[in-house]
Amino acid sequence: MRSCSPTHDTDPDQMLASYMSHELRAPLISIRSALGILDEQFGAPPDSDAGQILSLALKNTERLDALITDILDYGRLQAGRMTMAANAERPEGLMQEAVESMRPWAQAKGVLIAWAKPEPPLPPCIADRRRAVQVLVNLLSNAIKFTPEGGRIAVSAEPGSGEDLGAVAFTVRDTGPGIPGNDLERIFRCFEQSALGAKTSRGTGLGLTLAKAMVELQGGRIWAQSPPGMGAAFTFTLPTSRSAAAFGRERGGRTQYHGLLVRWCRRLNSFMLALFA
Repeated sequence: MRSCSPTHDTDPDQMLASYMSHELRAPLISIRSALGILDEQFGAPPDSDAGQILSLALKNTERLDALITDILDYGRLQAGRMTMAANAERPEGLMQEAVESMRPWAQAKGVLIAWAKPEPPLPPCIADRRRAVQVLVNLLSNAIKFTPEGGRIAVSAEPGSGEDLGAVAFTVRDTGPGIPGNDLERIFRCFEQSALGAKTSRGTGLGLTLAKAMVELQGGRIWAQSPPGMGAAFTFTLPTSRSAAAFGRERGGRTQYHGLLVRWCRRLNSFMLALFA
């Protein structure tokens, strides 16, 4: 077991994964473009066999693209090349951008997704806007996957308390089946999912690992709660001052990973089989 903490040493696994990811992205873009043209020019009725096959192919190219993005981000993290731009960002702006980007998927699944504007307004947090939104998107993606039709997802922010004084605490709460208590810590490890997630999700198992790393690189922390029968809630903090951000980065723990190349290739094989079978 090795550490995900930044290192500038050359890692053959990381180099190979990065190379393969880059090599896959170019043909994937061509495949997705060709499928898009077919859909626009010769779009078959959605309920026909041809329409369903085309929809499945397009959906799997999106899944493969998400997998490649996760692997590239993970490679940057492992190599110590993932950097954060520290800027003052309004919490409501981060929430709105993330929610609006995920709303179409939630609507297609019949799930209500909403965010609450903090009252009174919260102070700006010191964050990398793109990465902070990515963390929220990762958490929303998980919530949408596991929330049944007719369910609800709420995104909120409030002042941090206790050890999180001087920070803004963001929470993504869903009405899904929840997470077993013994999985609450394990789900943030690389390639790990809850028992339910392993059965129902075809994701990479990297989303929460990357979210944890991005939060800690910005000086915050992340955790999950899941009271029985009340769904799941993921909370992460972002500091409101540069000094707090620096202190948070220093105290941040190290994320553990293992079996990168073997597990990645297994997931890649399953995606390719689904795409071209």
